[in-house]
Amino acid sequence: MTYDSSMNNLSFGDTVGSAAELGALADTIDQCCQRIGSLATSRAMAIRHDSNPDVGDDMLSAIYEAERGLKNAHRLVVRAARLGR
Repeated sequence: MTYDSSMNNLSFGDTVGSAAELGALADTIDQCCQRIGSLATSRAMAIRHDSNPDVGDDMLSAIYEAERGLKNAHRLVVRAARLGR
């Protein structure tokens, strides 16, 4: 099943089309993962304490959790795209 944005609904498509759509989604997820990774680095630098280098905060923990989720989503979408080849 592929998403047809021109008709704004889901339609059944061929395997190649689905694999291509999944590949495009994987690229987008990868870009999001890179962006959130940069955000995590910036946040970690902003809260860094020389007296206690292990200090963290709830926002940074949530960012790292989101990054892990995106990496997992990327892996799963890539795997699904490969099954369509």
